[in-house]
Amino acid sequence: MFASAMMKGRSALRTCQNRNFATLVLSEHFEGKLNPNLGSVLNAAGQLNDSQVDVLVCGGDTDAQVEQVQKYPGISKILVAKDPALQNAYGDSVSKLAKGLVEANGYDKVISASSGFGKDVMPRLGGILDVQAITDVIDITDGGEQFKRPVYAGNAVATVSTSDKIKLLTVRATNFEKIEPADSGNGYPTEDVQAVTDGVKGSFKENIVSESEMADLGSAKFVVSGGRGLKNPENFDLLY
Repeated sequence: MFASAMMKGRSALRTCQNRNFATLVLSEHFEGKLNPNLGSVLNAAGQLNDSQVDVLVCGGDTDAQVEQVQKYPGISKILVAKDPALQNAYGDSVSKLAKGLVEANGYDKVISASSGFGKDVMPRLGGILDVQAITDVIDITDGGEQFKRPVYAGNAVATVSTSDKIKLLTVRATNFEKIEPADSGNGYPTEDVQAVTDGVKGSFKENIVSESEMADLGSAKFVVSGGRGLKNPENFDLLY
C-alpha cells in the first residue's frame, strides 16, 4: 500500500511538472473580424497570475485577426488555426482544437467571454476534458483562485472555487475593464496549429440577428435601465 501511494505521488508530481501553469485565451471573431471583447478577456486572464498568456486565433483567413491581436499587451504568443472550416467557428470544432492544445502545451486555464461563442465552446470543452466550467464570472479574487458569479437570475452573487487541475472560465466582458489595443503591433511570436475537422458533427450555417440601432447590451459602455419608477410604457421614452 505504501509503494502504491508513493507511485501515485510520483505520478501526480510528474503531472504537475508537465504543466506550464499557463492560460489559453480563446479569441472570438465573426467572418474574420475580431471581437473587441478580447480586451476584457485579456484583463481577466491577467488576474489569474500566470506568467504565460497565449491567444488562440481561428478562421479561414486569420491575417487581419492576428494583426489586431498583436496590438494588445500582455501576450506571450499567438496560436493560429487557419482552415476554411473555421471561417465562422463552430463550438464542436473549437472545443476539440482547444482540448488538443491543453493536452499538448499543458495549459491549466482556458478562458473566453460569456458570449454566444463562449457558451457554445466551454461546455463542450468541459465535457471532453471531464472538468466543470465556471461560467459568467464577474470578479476574480484570491490571486486567481476564487471567482464570483451571479446566481438566482442575478439576485445573488456566489463565490466559487474548483479543485479541477484545469480551470475553464467564461467572463462577462462588461465586468472587466477593456484593455485597449495600441496603434502598432508588439511582434509576438505566432505558432500555426492544426484545425480539427475529424469527428466534428456540425457546422456553422447562418447567423440570424435582429437589426437594431441600439448598442449591443453585452458590449455597451453604459446601460440605462428603467423599471417601476417610470410607471407606464410611455414614460420609457424618457430613457432615450
